[in-house]
Amino acid sequence: MHEPTSASSIDVLYVDDDDAFAADAAEQLERVDNGLSIQRVTTAADALDRLDRASVDCVLSAHRLPDIDGIEFARTVRDAHGDLPFLLYTEAFDAVASDALAAGITDCVRKGTGTTQYELLAHRIRDAVTKRRVERTLRTERSQYHQLFEDAPVMYVVFRSVDDEPIIEDCNDRFLDRLGYDRDELLGRSVWELYADESMDRAVEGFDSGREGTFGQQERTLVAADGEHIETLFRASPRIDEHGTVIGTIGLYVDITERKHRERTLERLHETTRDLLRAESRTEVAEVITAAVRDVLGYQTNLVRLVDEEGTELHPVAITSSAERMLGERPVYAVGEGTAGRAFAEGETNIYADVQEVDDGYDRQDARASMFVPIGDHGVLSIGDTDVGAFDRSDRHLAEVFAANAATALTLLERTRDLERQNERLEAFASVVSHDLRTPLTVVDGSLELARERYDDADLDRAARSLDRAFDLIEDLLTLARQGDALDPDTVDLAAVAEACWQTVETGDATLVVEVDRPIRADESRLRQLLENLFRNAVDHGGEASADPLTVTLDRLDDESGFYVADDGPGLPDDRSDVFEAGYTTGSGGTGLGLAIVERIAAEHGWSVTARDAEDGGARFEFVGVETL
Repeated sequence: MHEPTSASSIDVLYVDDDDAFAADAAEQLERVDNGLSIQRVTTAADALDRLDRASVDCVLSAHRLPDIDGIEFARTVRDAHGDLPFLLYTEAFDAVASDALAAGITDCVRKGTGTTQYELLAHRIRDAVTKRRVERTLRTERSQYHQLFEDAPVMYVVFRSVDDEPIIEDCNDRFLDRLGYDRDELLGRSVWELYADESMDRAVEGFDSGREGTFGQQERTLVAADGEHIETLFRASPRIDEHGTVIGTIGLYVDITERKHRERTLERLHETTRDLLRAESRTEVAEVITAAVRDVLGYQTNLVRLVDEEGTELHPVAITSSAERMLGERPVYAVGEGTAGRAFAEGETNIYADVQEVDDGYDRQDARASMFVPIGDHGVLSIGDTDVGAFDRSDRHLAEVFAANAATALTLLERTRDLERQNERLEAFASVVSHDLRTPLTVVDGSLELARERYDDADLDRAARSLDRAFDLIEDLLTLARQGDALDPDTVDLAAVAEACWQTVETGDATLVVEVDRPIRADESRLRQLLENLFRNAVDHGGEASADPLTVTLDRLDDESGFYVADDGPGLPDDRSDVFEAGYTTGSGGTGLGLAIVERIAAEHGWSVTARDAEDGGARFEFVGVETL
């Protein structure tokens, strides 16, 4: 054992058989340097025993010892204790100094007495021990640095600038392993030989900036020995010599290949989802999915089967060219039959490490690993590969995501088709109402007018009012039936439109107050229908309830998010949850469709409408989400 006890104190083992001289020398050394602690022995054997048992920072030995000379003793100490400082303290300095230093002795000091001599000896001892401690600290730091360098979870490379190129001077094993090179193949090469073409401009620019002392972070693509492109995030720090000159860099490469792959996969997934939502047929949905599985998952062999209208059979709808070449024409599966039919019937993904082991009579050619993923209640996605056990959890997850998105797209298509059929029926209904019903009512209206001119009869007046209500009902029904046509939004002067609508509605002695002064973006024709229905509703339900003339106000909301229409009539009923329902009315003369039309037109514009009590006790309808210009 010879480890130092502390940084300031020094334990010295002094070997000398001249007991009187050694005792005096030990005392003087401790006096001139109180950090020295001198332990004395008389023989080399005792000294070696002490070294094995105690911590010693330095050996100070006379040349002439009873059992061995000082130089041989030094060799023995060096063999057993490595770099432990060993000072030879001898009166025969001139005769042995050369041999002593050649033998690896740390220092050789002339033996003598006097304060100056002891101060010199103490100084030599402290220098030797300090030097050893510093060297050991440096070695430890270098070892730790090298261990950190090797064990770092990133790729480290040390570069030196040679002829305007970054030459690889050292690198950790992770860099070698990731790129697939031996150390000898890389050391001394320019790192530019390892960059992909698309990274060269950034690499040269970064190298030039580094030589000027500017270091940053960049994405760079390395090319491995097998040609694989490794995407990395690169950051460099300068290497500076004793003059402060940048002589190279220490580069850190973080492998982001998997991250970039996930980002591209996610982006491709988003693209596929957008393509699915734009698809206009079941076949187009199936083709989008087969292309996505081929391009994103990398499985060239895949196909989509969709269930028929009866829900009993799964028919191939889209198949990749690779699958068609390898598998030929694919069969129609009955639901519950075969691998695809069972997956669809069970509603669960089925994966076969080797589908050739399935004995069901179907010829699957060279397909081995196979995966069957239900597409909701619409069909099944089949994916194959020629390798056994090719699919991992990521493959399954992405395949199920694609299938789920396809199921959503197919469901939307079905609902769109249903809506189109409903619209067609509504159009047919509108045509019937417009022609087949209004025509005979027009004849009745004409005949009724002639009758009222000839006879003054209250029954005829009541019939005329009912006929007017029938015409109003027809108009409102036609308006509802034809909602859904594409809007034609433009900049509209809300105040001017409101004033024009007021003139077209029978308002009696009611008054319109318009406070809005900014245009909005809307379809003017639909906006007219909305305002006319609101004005008519206010007059019909508020005009008769008070002796005072009705006032209707159009103004913007306080937060500028839209506008409102309010009146000072009797207000809304206590239960107002159904006021926007078709057929809802509190009067005897209304159609019950006016507010339903208002809500439908607001929704088409992307607005929301709320019915609440006005400040003056009447009804107030607020429209939020309006684009004010």
